[in-house]
Amino acid sequence: MGKYAGINNTMISSGQCAKILFLFALGSAALILPTAVTVIAKQDAWISMLLAGPINYFVVMIYLALADRFPNLTLAQYSEKVIGTWAGKAFTLTFVFFMLLLSALVLRNISDFITLSVLPLTPLWFINVTFMVVIIYGVYLGIETIARTGEIIFSWGMFVMTILVFALFSQFNFHNFEPFLYEGWMRPVKGIYPILGFPIGEFVFLTAILPLIKQEDRQKLRKHLKLSVVLISTMSILMVVFLLGVMGVYEASRSPFAIYDMVKYINIEEILVRVEVLVAVIWVGTVFMKLALCVYTLSVMSAQMLKLATYRPLVAPYAFIIVPLSMIVYRNNAHANHFAMEVWTVYSVFQGVVLPLGLLLVAVIRGKKDFSDGSFPEPKKVEKKAGGEKGAGGTSGGAAGGDPSPA
Repeated sequence: MGKYAGINNTMISSGQCAKILFLFALGSAALILPTAVTVIAKQDAWISMLLAGPINYFVVMIYLALADRFPNLTLAQYSEKVIGTWAGKAFTLTFVFFMLLLSALVLRNISDFITLSVLPLTPLWFINVTFMVVIIYGVYLGIETIARTGEIIFSWGMFVMTILVFALFSQFNFHNFEPFLYEGWMRPVKGIYPILGFPIGEFVFLTAILPLIKQEDRQKLRKHLKLSVVLISTMSILMVVFLLGVMGVYEASRSPFAIYDMVKYINIEEILVRVEVLVAVIWVGTVFMKLALCVYTLSVMSAQMLKLATYRPLVAPYAFIIVPLSMIVYRNNAHANHFAMEVWTVYSVFQGVVLPLGLLLVAVIRGKKDFSDGSFPEPKKVEKKAGGEKGAGGTSGGAAGGDPSPA
C-alpha cells in the first residue's frame, strides 16, 4: 500500500460544521422546495417555512445528544455499542442505502437543472459523469478540503443573495400575499410536510461529521449550530417571501425551478440584466457541497461497518453506482414530484429522525456512553535505519474520516 493509503483523521472547526449544515440545507432544496411548499400553502407558504424552524432545531438536537454520549464515534460505530454488533450493522446498512439513494437524487437534481435551464442539448449522462468526477476528487481529499470549499461557497453565496434581494425590491408586490390565512392555519401546517423530508430528515449526515470537530472547539459547537439553524430558517423564509412577492402564487407554483426563474425578473435600467447565471453558479456550488457530503458520509459509514482501515477505496465504486442510479431513479419531473410527496418525505423522516431518536432513547435507557477513539488507523510509516528498514505504526487521536496522510 502506498503512503496515501491511510487516513490522517483531519479535524474541522465548529464554524465550518455550521456552514456545512447551512449549505447542505440550501443545496438542492433552494430551487426546488419553495415550489413544493407554495403548491400546498399558496400565499401562506412563508408561514410554513417559519413553522419549520423549530423542527430544524429539534432534529439537530437529537444528533447533538447522541454526540454528547459518543463524542468520538459516528452513528455506524455507536449503533453497534447500543444495540449489539450485528443489529448495529443492520441498522447502519439502512443508512448506507438511504445515503446512496439520496446521492443519486441530488445528482439527478443538478443534471435536470443544467439540462432544462443551461445546456438543453447536452446528454444527461455526460453531465452526471462530469459532475461526479469532481465529487470523487473532493471526497478523496477529505473532510477538511470539503469544509474549506464550503467556507468559500458560503461567503460568495451570501454576497450574491444580498445583491439579489436589493435588486428585486422594485419588482415586489405586497398584494400577492392577500388574502392572509384565507383557509386558516391548515394550509401553512400542511405546507411543512415536504420540508420534513427535504431537507430536515436528510440532516442525519451530521452523525458522521460531528466526531470530526476539534476538541478545543466543541464547546462552541452547539452555539454555532443554533446560529446555522436560525440562518437556514431566515434564508428559507426570505426566498419564499420574495418568490411570492415577485412572481405570485400562480407563476411560482408552475415553475420547477422558481427561484431561478424569479431572478430573470431583475432589470435595472437595462444595465443589470440576465443575472440568473449568478444563481445558477451558486446553486451548483451548494449542490456540490451536498453531494460531496452525501458521498463522504456514505463511504465513511460503509467503511466503518465493514471495519476497513480507510473509506477511500469505496469512493470510486460508489460513484459507478450513483451515476446510473441517478438516471433511473425517476422518469420525469411529474414522477419526481409524486415520488417526493408520496414516498421520500415518509422515508426520509423515518430514516433521519425516527431511527436516530429511537437509538438515543435506547442509549439513555441502557445508560450507554462511550468516549473511546473511533478514528481510522494512521498508515504505517517506513523509516530507513542503518541495518535496514523498520515499520513504525501509530494511531490518531482524532475522529473518523479525514484527509490523506502527509507521511
